[in-house]
Amino acid sequence: ITKRFGDFTAVDDISMVIEDGKFTVLVGPSGCGKTTTLRMIMNIILADSGSIEVFGERMLGAATDRIGYLPEERGLYKNMKVRELLRFYGGIKGGRDVDAQIDHWMKRLDMQDWDNKRIKDLSKGMSQKVQFVATIASSPEMVILDEPFSGLDPVNQEAFKDAVLE
Repeated sequence: ITKRFGDFTAVDDISMVIEDGKFTVLVGPSGCGKTTTLRMIMNIILADSGSIEVFGERMLGAATDRIGYLPEERGLYKNMKVRELLRFYGGIKGGRDVDAQIDHWMKRLDMQDWDNKRIKDLSKGMSQKVQFVATIASSPEMVILDEPFSGLDPVNQEAFKDAVLE
């Protein structure tokens, strides 16, 4: 796939195959096209050339319901309470046992007392944990994490890394 913004080529004729059940990491310097590639996979932006297949099918909007996506920029509704927001996001993706998943991940990430906290009152690191749980609460078949450790202190980075690899 290739993506250009005016005269600037953000993604230049890349091709990749990601095997089922495998971790794949995009590594490179800032501005090399990692986030643009992830956004193309999610159909947030369209490739100028090439095609993207996920789950063996050309990417269409409904397929993104099967993917949990943690964007670099947080997309949290500031006035919602944590559990309310997590149920909302889990429901959008058609998740099963969303409450059980929320309970599991909130315990795993030491967030049990956060249910009634408003998003606007959370630190950047706490918001990142909420965003992660929102990404996986629906038990997606595939998870895409863009800068997942952004805003986390070293202690929480380790806990988060362990949770991601679980």
